[in-house]
Amino acid sequence: MTTETRWVSSLLGHRHLETALVCLGSLVHCSAEPLALRLHDDGTLTGLDRERLEAGLGYVRFVSREEADDCVAGLLASRPALRAYRRDHPLALKLIDAVLFGGEELAYCDSDILFLRPFSGLFRQGSVFMSDRQNAYSLRSWHLLAHRRLRLPVRVNSGIVVYRTDAYDPDLLEWYLSRPELLFAPVWVEQTAWALLGWQAGCRLLDPLQVAFPEDGKLAGDGVIALHFVTPLRSLLPRYVASPAPGRAPVEIRTVPARRCRALDLAATEARRWLSRRRQG
Repeated sequence: MTTETRWVSSLLGHRHLETALVCLGSLVHCSAEPLALRLHDDGTLTGLDRERLEAGLGYVRFVSREEADDCVAGLLASRPALRAYRRDHPLALKLIDAVLFGGEELAYCDSDILFLRPFSGLFRQGSVFMSDRQNAYSLRSWHLLAHRRLRLPVRVNSGIVVYRTDAYDPDLLEWYLSRPELLFAPVWVEQTAWALLGWQAGCRLLDPLQVAFPEDGKLAGDGVIALHFVTPLRSLLPRYVASPAPGRAPVEIRTVPARRCRALDLAATEARRWLSRRRQG
């Protein structure tokens, strides 16, 4: 590796091995800047899994649960809610462990994001997140009116995270995680926590025209650089897997300003979800 190589973290377990080989492989292959992967093992990777990851992804640094437990012990000692969350939810390794191993600036990418063409500038300086299609938060609209500390941007998605670790505020996370009424959707707790940290750090969002989500029955346009195959969309991945066309120049990834999420923004999201359930029911 050269001194300019950028470490990129990802959280991984045995169940997602095949997807990771394809998607993280596309990340390394398409990046104009040299990257190396730091993979946080959720405790389920086997020895054979590790061998396959090293063979398919190049230089890989694995972080075991045991190594991470020792690293985070001091941070969690006086924060029972944060400690319980890490004990019970694998995504906490992304919110806690990856930050502590990330150095001065964390660069993180989920293992289900497929890069379609060469790119540059993804892991730029500052705090940057993906843009979601909705406000996928574990909060209700009235919570934003009741709690002053709940300040977050609209539509943050934590599939890609660039974050200055000197802005990390575990006490804010402890406050949030210690309030059960703010955790109504467990699958979105980690993303909500990142949104809280992001607003405090003054974050921006990746351009949603470049880093997006796949749509059933519709192929991505030429301007799309990466697609996030979250669980409900995972079955669409095979139709997009292909080697990038040779000779294509890297495209600079853009960011857009992050607007603060207000109670009306969450209320609009809640209304759309309610209407969707009515149509399906």
